[in-house]
Amino acid sequence: SFIGIAVLAGFLYSFLIDGTYMKIYVILVVGYTILTQLGNSNRYNNKSRKCNIATWNAPNNSEMRATYEWDMENAEKYLKRKQEETGLPLTITHLVGYCAGHAFKDESDVNGRLRLGNYYPKESVEVSFLVSCEKGRDLGMYKVREADRKSIGEYCKELSTGSKKLRANKDVNHKKQGVSLTLMPTYLIELVLHTVGYLACAVGISTKFLGVPKDAFGTCIVTSIGMLGYEHAFAPIPPFTNVPMLITVGAITKKLLVVDDRLEVRRKITMTFTMDNRIVDFARASSVYRKFLKYLNNPDECAKEDVIQSPIEA
Repeated sequence: SFIGIAVLAGFLYSFLIDGTYMKIYVILVVGYTILTQLGNSNRYNNKSRKCNIATWNAPNNSEMRATYEWDMENAEKYLKRKQEETGLPLTITHLVGYCAGHAFKDESDVNGRLRLGNYYPKESVEVSFLVSCEKGRDLGMYKVREADRKSIGEYCKELSTGSKKLRANKDVNHKKQGVSLTLMPTYLIELVLHTVGYLACAVGISTKFLGVPKDAFGTCIVTSIGMLGYEHAFAPIPPFTNVPMLITVGAITKKLLVVDDRLEVRRKITMTFTMDNRIVDFARASSVYRKFLKYLNNPDECAKEDVIQSPIEA
């Protein structure tokens, strides 16, 4: 913040009093931009990698982490029954997002954002899903709004439609982001990501002209890493997202679990949770965490669903 104020003061001085500072600044910026682009290969420095470089500094963060081994027996029975009722291709990812959305319901103490060093509760619960695009070379995001009020069938329909648009490069916001970020050097991407992220996700100002709507990432981010072969992994929370929690869903494996004091081979998934300790500590997170696990193991205890009759189009 202090560096930003100093730069702003320099600009104002240049415009109002003496333009020498501006001339030096422009020369340095142009020179540095040329230097950063020398030998730059788009093959290796694509949009996704440049965003990662621009986003992260050396490890010095406030993240808390937790894991949970999920016995899939009840969940798979539930999904099979719901698939027969609705005709929809329901998945584990849909169920995780559905349970997370309902777990955050009425939890204003942890469903919030940071702005100017203070915590402010968010107006609604929204769950974002990360979507792999271009065979893993790009990453998109689809957000389910009013996530605490929707059925698992609505999650499935929305996410399936949104994912298809992203992968076909027909999502308007994603296309805007791609054009601007691909052309920028990483030091400008860092400035844009953090500035636009703060305006959209902390202040709540829509910047749709850059492809970033108001509160772009919502309450919680869900990403499935099982399809990549990972049993479990911890994902970092990008600082510009301003979300309290990120959930990863690993691959289904078979392991020995204790069931009614007996050892049984069960199908299970290891889930990981990354939380921003500035927004939520372990004590505050415990209420959401307990509800989330209860819903995962007994999905019928979530809010009553409306059965969707028409199956999604192939």
